[in-house]
Amino acid sequence: MLWIIIIASLFVLFLVYGRLSHLHFVTTKFEVTDARINKDYTFVMLSDLHCCRHGKEYDKLIKRIDEIHPDFIFIAGDMITKHDYVDKECVQRVLRLIQNISKKYSIYYAPGNHELRIKDTDRYFDEITHMGVRLMRNQEMFFPDDGIRVWGLELSHERFREKQNLTEQELGEYLNRDYADKDVFNILIAHDPRHFDAYADWGADLTMSGHYHGGVMRLPLLGGVVSPYLRLFPKYDAGLFEKNGKHMIVGRGLGSHHPKLRWFNPPELVVIRLNKGKQ
Repeated sequence: MLWIIIIASLFVLFLVYGRLSHLHFVTTKFEVTDARINKDYTFVMLSDLHCCRHGKEYDKLIKRIDEIHPDFIFIAGDMITKHDYVDKECVQRVLRLIQNISKKYSIYYAPGNHELRIKDTDRYFDEITHMGVRLMRNQEMFFPDDGIRVWGLELSHERFREKQNLTEQELGEYLNRDYADKDVFNILIAHDPRHFDAYADWGADLTMSGHYHGGVMRLPLLGGVVSPYLRLFPKYDAGLFEKNGKHMIVGRGLGSHHPKLRWFNPPELVVIRLNKGKQ
């Protein structure tokens, strides 16, 4: 009987820890260097908030962003959760967050699978567009003075569920361009990191992704435990990855949908320093 009580108590503590870990985000910094850009830049990436709170009206999150004072903010999808309505208070709270930071910073937003599955997707997109946010639905923005081109990938909902990875050709069809321009630095906002091979082969110099929530639980040496597809130990769980000089940064996300639990895997605000390298 004593052992049952001990095991049950440890299990409860394990759940409590998982819930408490979900409430406090950390800031993780990455650096990438490239000679094609014209100066140094600092970006912030938000992803996988899923309507989870960080302070009243997100004051803790906003304060941290203001301390960083980024040149741009990139949103890599899943700020809200599927099946909600825009009128729901949790979605309205996220919209107020986006409106608040859009008054101070330029925001580029590529949707994730959850934005495509809320009850009134078009209305949600209209709301953020009216705030001045640049919605990147298989679109691109060119900054000739900076030497940077930003792309935003929107996959179909069905494509998120398919087991086969994207090919380089498929990605070109989504973005309406066979290959990225090699003369500039190409940033790709792409929610699903699973397709990194296609992103890199297509020519994305820096891909920003989320989606995996860091694997829900993280273990030493093994990394994230499970992907949204319920596959154990996904390859691109979190952090910085490199292939043939191309990079991908996968954020652990600022929240979770159900269940709202994390173990050894706190929510994460991603900061990226893009440094001008030597010719």
